Amino acid sequence: MKTLERRYSKTDRIIAKAYFSSAVYLRNLLVAVILGGIIGVLWGFNAQIEKLVFKHESVIWFTDDIMKWVLVGAAGFVLVGLILRAISIYAKELIVTEDKLAVRKGFLSVVNDTIPLSKIVNIETKQRLLQRLFNFGTITVYSDGLLPITVSGVKAVDRLSRRILKQVDAAKREAEGRRMQLQLAQFVPKHK
Repeated sequence: MKTLERRYSKTDRIIAKAYFSSAVYLRNLLVAVILGGIIGVLWGFNAQIEKLVFKHESVIWFTDDIMKWVLVGAAGFVLVGLILRAISIYAKELIVTEDKLAVRKGFLSVVNDTIPLSKIVNIETKQRLLQRLFNFGTITVYSDGLLPITVSGVKAVDRLSRRILKQVDAAKREAEGRRMQLQLAQFVPKHK
């Protein structure tokens, strides 16, 4: 159980929470395929490239040892990207309770944002073509007087935004009802 879920399950009822998509790894997989393809072409057509580019055969620029190190470097680059992506997915949470939206982002430097649902003005979702195919995207929450909060890699982002807006409406109706009760209480005479 993650941090926010553990914290709010003890004090508030959790209405909704964001799940994060592992499809964001596709970008790293695409980078790996492209880098591997480029290195494979360079390695396979080494002699022809050297003749075209360098115009003499006496210098060999792409030896097998150099190409092995280039391949190891590219694999390291892709592996570091995958690790950083995994950490970024693990280090995000978005929880909706009955009266607030809580967001936690970060691994080493953690940022916690809590917005009362009655202050939320708008929710924007963004999905690119591949994100629509794999049903994930970015959600941005706009509120009165606060900076927008953006969380990326959210699964079923449209469904989550509808759920948040439904809870925002319920919270605003409840706040309006309390305000009306306070106003009516001013007019009711007190019995002694």
